[in-house]
Formats: sequence, structure tokens, C-alpha cells
Amino acid sequence: MTAVIDTAATNTPATNTPATDTDVIDRRPISTRTAVELRGVGKVFGRGADGVTALTGVDLRVEPGEFVVLLGASGCGKTTLLNLVAGLDRPGAGTVTVHSGRPAVMFQEPALLPWLDAGRNVELPLRLSGMGRAARRERAGELLDLVRLGGQARKRPHELSGGMRQRVALARAIAATSSGAGSDSGGGLLLMDEPFAALDAITRDFLQGELQRIWRTTGTAVLFVTHDVREAVRLGQRVVLLSSRPGTVVREWDVADDTDRAQLTDEITARLREVISTHARA
Repeated sequence: MTAVIDTAATNTPATNTPATDTDVIDRRPISTRTAVELRGVGKVFGRGADGVTALTGVDLRVEPGEFVVLLGASGCGKTTLLNLVAGLDRPGAGTVTVHSGRPAVMFQEPALLPWLDAGRNVELPLRLSGMGRAARRERAGELLDLVRLGGQARKRPHELSGGMRQRVALARAIAATSSGAGSDSGGGLLLMDEPFAALDAITRDFLQGELQRIWRTTGTAVLFVTHDVREAVRLGQRVVLLSSRPGTVVREWDVADDTDRAQLTDEITARLREVISTHARA
């Protein structure tokens, strides 16, 4: 059965007050061609004069198997939007509809369990989904091979480099996308919040290439957050630019195989600077 999380807005102003499950969550089988869809999404932290509007009127669709990069300056609400899609928070306005099982999330830090080796870290979401020991061990081995860490299953996180730990985290996230409820959206949904930001330039460049390879292999839909224009243009099929706070979609660019990426990087950089300077003058 496909689990669809549909977070609907109430008719009251957006606040941080949590709605009841009957107000905001509708789980029902549905056939769809969209991995995730946001309509008129807004989010306010706090109340009254002290409230901070993080997002307003966000409309966004991610198709099955599509790689979408969410770009914007620091503080524009990128991570807030990702948290809403992940179900870690709820919007105060609009709807967030995820046509799959629970999305998998990958953060800047690998967040591996230090007392488990690499293989068992990857196995964890499979174990939680009820997969048997032999099957999940085999699947974890396949995923470690996929991220080029075959033979490292028995290593604990402290025995691995930063880049290797992030590859284990990526393998675990892919395991999570395939261990949830059935889905009509193909290979699931992976949410990535600046996962390479803490790495050195060489490791980051390598992992960007590896992520592209793995994405093409698995067919997983990806929503990737960054403030790095070059990273966005290199990785994404579509780049979505958010305004400065409160964040809303101001422009989108398609990135095709024959796109002049240097020219597109310059164009997006100029638009991002315009967005930032407009906010600074406000």
C-alpha cells in the first residue's frame, strides 16, 4: 500500500501550534506520478510580534527519479522546507503531499551509531522494517558495494574517513528509501541537507560524482539542499532558487546534458546576488 502523507492547512493564520492528526494527516492508497508536491506552503516560528516567517507560498513538485536542487542563501528556509517534506515538522499553511513511504534524510553529519559497524548501520532501517537477518545483511552488502565500500562492513565509524562515513550514511539512506511502505513513485525519495558541506574540496568533488552515479543507478528521487551554485548546477536536473527570508520560490532552471554549465552558473549566481541584495535593502 502506498502511504501518502497529506498535510493540509487550517483556515487559521500560520502558527507553530501543532494540528491534530485528524486535521493534517491523510494516509490512503493512491496512484501518482509525483514523488512529492508542495502547494502554498508556509511556516511561522513563534507567535504574534515575535513570530518569524520562515516560508511563504512555496509551490514545488518533484517527479519520480528526478534530481532537484534547492538553492538559496543561509537562513532562507531550505532546511525548514526539507524538514516539512520529511515529516519532522508541519506547515502552518498549505499542503505537503508525499507519494511514497517515509522519505530518507541525509544530513551534513553522517549520524552513524558509533557502537555499530558500517554493515549494521546500513542494516538498521532494514531491521526496523522487519526484514530478516540474512536478507538485510545481503542487502547491506549490496549497498556498501554500490557506494564503493565493499569489504568495509565490519569497520566501525571511527575507523573510517569522513568521506567514507558519509558514503555509509548514503547507503543507509538508500536502504531506508526501499524499506518503507510500497510506493508508486519508483525508487523512493531521498532528502539531502548539504551532505558534503563539512568535507574537504577533493572529497566533496569525489562524492558529488559518486552521488550522481548512485542516483542514476537507483532511480531514487532526490531533493538536495545547498547554498553552493556550482554544486547545484553540477548535480541537479532542476535548480530551484528560494528568496531570502521568508523563503519562496523565485526562479527555476532546467539543467540538460547539453547545458552550458559555466554560463548557467554565472546566471544563477547573478540572480542569487540580486535576491540577497534586495533582502539587505528591505
